[in-house]
Order: sequence, then structure tokens, then C-alpha cells
Amino acid sequence: MTSSTQDRILREFLRLLAERGFDATTTRLLAEEAGVNEVTVFRLFGDKANLASEAFRRFAPVEQFANYTVAIDTSSNERVVDGILDVLNVLRRGMLEHVALVEFNMAEYWRLPQLKDQLATIPRAARELVERALDNAAPRLRPDLDRRRASLSLIGLLLVSVIWQTRGWIELSDAEWDATARQAVQGLLR
Repeated sequence: MTSSTQDRILREFLRLLAERGFDATTTRLLAEEAGVNEVTVFRLFGDKANLASEAFRRFAPVEQFANYTVAIDTSSNERVVDGILDVLNVLRRGMLEHVALVEFNMAEYWRLPQLKDQLATIPRAARELVERALDNAAPRLRPDLDRRRASLSLIGLLLVSVIWQTRGWIELSDAEWDATARQAVQGLLR
């Protein structure tokens, strides 16, 4: 089997997980949706926990978040806002690109204790990236600001905007996202 077959199976697995959940995503259904034989799924991945682990390993944007270079220009409040928004937009694009993985991680995390540490790497990498941005922006931030808590607030805004938008619970254009995020970041400044 080719890597493209493996990728197709893994992408279908994530899509089905997001739509149906872990229990309702059977290997038989997965094989059917991916256009392969169920034996192929077992031969390549073994069980659903291994499928989840491999999907995560292959598609999670952890390295992208961890390796992103944060460079906040603190010469003005506007430049600080723009720099933090750049970081938030990197996270948002990564979440939108891998929304099935994000939804799986949030909904099924508790079912797979053997993957607990692996699944926690996405939220940790996202939080660390936002905290690095806020650390870079420190000279322009309110002196009483708890940057750790502020990072959680910004990540919460990201999660709600991405999940609710993809579920159709809210309509949020890129311009609306930008205005919302900009307002949230401006509230952190002196």
C-alpha cells in the first residue's frame, strides 16, 4: 500500500470520528469510506487506537506551532496587536485545516488513555505559542496582566470560533474574526 492509501484511510478516519464519534466509527465503515478492504485497515494500522495515534502523528500541527518564530514589534500598540494576531491566525489556520483532529481530540480524549500524552501535545503547543507571543509583547501589555490566563482566553476564543463556525453554529467571516480577535488583543494592552 502506498502512503497515499494510508493518508486516505487516516483522513477518512478523522472525518468519521468528527461526524460519528469513536464507537460509531467501525473499521468496516472506515474501509468502505476509504475505498479499501477492511483487512487492509487492520494490516496497516491494527486497531482504532493505533489509527488515532498515527492520524495524530501524521496530521497534528504540533511541529508547526512549536517551530513558529514569534517576532513581535513592540514599537507601537498597533504593531503588537498585529504581531499577536499573526500568531493567532497561524493557530486558526492550523485548526481549520485539521478541524477533524481538533474535534476528535476534544471529544474522545478521555476514551484513549494510552494516547493521553500524545493528544495533549496540540493544546500544549498552541498555548506555548500564544504565551511566547505574549512574552514578546510584554513591554506593551498591561502590567497586571497574567499572561498565562490571557493565553487561555485567546485560545478559548480560537476554539469557539473554529468549532462553532465549522459546525454551522455561527457565521464568521475572516473580517469578523479579525475584528473580534483584534478587540480581544487590544484589551491586553496598556
